[in-house]
Amino acid sequence: MVNDKGLNTIPPYVPYRTFRTFLEFLQEGIPDRIDRSVWVSRFSGSSGTQLVTALKVLGLIDEMNRPSSDLEKLVYARGRDRREIIRMILERFYIPIFALDLKKATKNQFREAFRMFGTKEGVLTKCEAFFIRAAQDAGIELSQYILARRHGSGRTSGAISKPKNPSDKQNYVALEQNNFYNNLSLIERILDKYPEFDPKWDPEVQTKWLDGMTKLYESLTPSTNSSQ
Repeated sequence: MVNDKGLNTIPPYVPYRTFRTFLEFLQEGIPDRIDRSVWVSRFSGSSGTQLVTALKVLGLIDEMNRPSSDLEKLVYARGRDRREIIRMILERFYIPIFALDLKKATKNQFREAFRMFGTKEGVLTKCEAFFIRAAQDAGIELSQYILARRHGSGRTSGAISKPKNPSDKQNYVALEQNNFYNNLSLIERILDKYPEFDPKWDPEVQTKWLDGMTKLYESLTPSTNSSQ
């Protein structure tokens, strides 16, 4: 067991901006229960379902969808207090991820840690995207390898060339990370419209969904060399 829910609990994969928007909405008042009537006017059915799932696995609501004290603290906290609460929530659930040295971890190490949750390949990138955004919100430093853009045929003509001069490396990394976050925003917008995986689908439909999601990830998401 790697967290309170166990190895086979899929990490949050709702777009992080949806999660943030909902927390801001709750500043108007936290209801006694986070049920469909609370979010249906603001989010689509799939986004709302993913949001509630994220709140549950992060320990922010219980099995009856009632808010925890941590949710109340998170909603009303500001500045440093807010960053510390987010970090605490992340460290409590993402035990395999924090077992890594996140300042040095490679993309492959990062993904292998996510696979420890039993996460299906079709949602791995969405899970990673949520964590990366949340970690950034908490002020957690992530390695340049985790944040590195794809190198290869997917690069545009305006892509940044890797500097030969070591003194330019810091600026290069900053530009690479900025490009990564811009690309991640595009990915989140597209994935937000992608149908949520349903284990009740026929095997053939599940296979087609996973194939489609994999092709989407390959065309949009960063990758690293297998040697990293």
